[in-house]
Amino acid sequence: MAMTDGDLKAVILRLNVIIALQLEALSQSSKNPIATRIRKLAELGLSPSEIGTIVGKKANYVSAVVGTKRSRTNG
Repeated sequence: MAMTDGDLKAVILRLNVIIALQLEALSQSSKNPIATRIRKLAELGLSPSEIGTIVGKKANYVSAVVGTKRSRTNG
């Protein structure tokens, strides 16, 4: 039985929910700011739009946070 496009999107949505819940649990236990969570997801290879979906922010915000980290390490 082959997965349809709708099935694949549903699986991706559920995985995003699991990731978001795990990040929320981590942030409550160690008081990690959202920027730290965004940077961690970026290090794991997720795109800004994927990260934005997970953390509830726009891709532009995510790109700015990741870019700020990059410019601090270069400068």
